[in-house]
Amino acid sequence: MIIDSSYFEGKELYIPNAVLQPSIGSNNLNPSSALAQEIEDKESELMLDVLGFAQATELYNQFEQDGSWKITALQKWKDLVDGKDDWRGLRYTIGVKKVSLIAYYVFFYYLANDYRTYTTTGMQIAKSENATTQDPSIKQVSIWNKFIKMYIGSMMLNKVQFTDNWNGIAMSFNGINLSNEVSLYDYLTKNKAVYDITYFQPKTVINHFGL
Repeated sequence: MIIDSSYFEGKELYIPNAVLQPSIGSNNLNPSSALAQEIEDKESELMLDVLGFAQATELYNQFEQDGSWKITALQKWKDLVDGKDDWRGLRYTIGVKKVSLIAYYVFFYYLANDYRTYTTTGMQIAKSENATTQDPSIKQVSIWNKFIKMYIGSMMLNKVQFTDNWNGIAMSFNGINLSNEVSLYDYLTKNKAVYDITYFQPKTVINHFGL
């Protein structure tokens, strides 16, 4: 996989017990199996939407079992994943914080599948007098739109479409790119001679209302 559970330890994409502490006598950390499965499923899904089956397969074949690059890894895939020039990459670091558009994509769906209040024992519906259950769609919208900024660029409200999802009625829209940050789409289109963008699936920002 391109990312792992360590991308979910920061404040914004925090998932409790993303990395489980080892039992006494153990020398290894054991990633949460549920999160690991979600990362594998959603990361693969996203790469198929971006590259198509053949290119996605080629990309994953560049990695060793431990996630490191093979000695024979092609430079074009290293550039896509780890960045080149003004393209930050599918994953990068800011100080000690690990950042990835893939992590935002995974978190959006992970939260959707766990409609509960976060605690260190998982997602629960809080019933104590000092806790209040929150609608996860508010967090989802924020996370999804940050993913979109990295994926295809910031979009100006232009064309509105109303749809139903698992959280209720939502509004999606697209328009022109207003971001000065190089998005994944920007990078791929500027390098059409290197990457086949035939299979790239566009995605749009969302806005949940009726809260």
